[in-house]
Amino acid sequence: MTTFAARLRRATMVEHREAETRGFITRLMAGGVPRAGFAALTAQYLFIYAELEAAADRMRADKTAAPFADPALTRVPALEADLAHLYGPGWASTITPLPATQRYVRRLHEHCRASAPHFIAHHYVRYLGDLSGGLLVGRSVATTYGLGPDGVRFYAFDGVEHPKAYKAAYRARLDALPLPDEQLDTVVAEAQLAFRLNAAVFEELGTAYPATTLPSPV
Repeated sequence: MTTFAARLRRATMVEHREAETRGFITRLMAGGVPRAGFAALTAQYLFIYAELEAAADRMRADKTAAPFADPALTRVPALEADLAHLYGPGWASTITPLPATQRYVRRLHEHCRASAPHFIAHHYVRYLGDLSGGLLVGRSVATTYGLGPDGVRFYAFDGVEHPKAYKAAYRARLDALPLPDEQLDTVVAEAQLAFRLNAAVFEELGTAYPATTLPSPV
């Protein structure tokens, strides 16, 4: 029997691949995005995670969603520290959400504060991805921009000692979801949408920060 975690992964493969192969991300990994573009990506993440983690605070009272809303995954403090490093002490008045980010945040606000299926879908897309490819992205951009831990704290999960085991336990929670079929279908559909929303942010960043050649880090 196919598990729900396997079904979810398979159902989002196309959207996932399209999101992670957007020009902005491939250029970021290859060193073809200026530092300002990386800083802008970090800023967009703050808007997204601030709303998702506000939803997590509420959903800890929901018995279905609560097992996913693990405080060890919280990213907002790390993002704020990264932005202070990348922009300086006045960072909060410097950053603005892109239109795609605004749409993403609006979707989170409207659906993830009261609906366990919607919350779990967006949580899955963001945090399981962060614990997988996100760790690779963190190492790559640290090298590209000559950063130490400052500036890339978002990619370091100090509260997760063994990411591989954590991801396995996360998938087991997905498999054990006590939801009827129609609500499992909602999780799948919303996860597909989450990847598309994420891809739209990358697309706008790619337009704002076209291809460039970076100097080698000192």
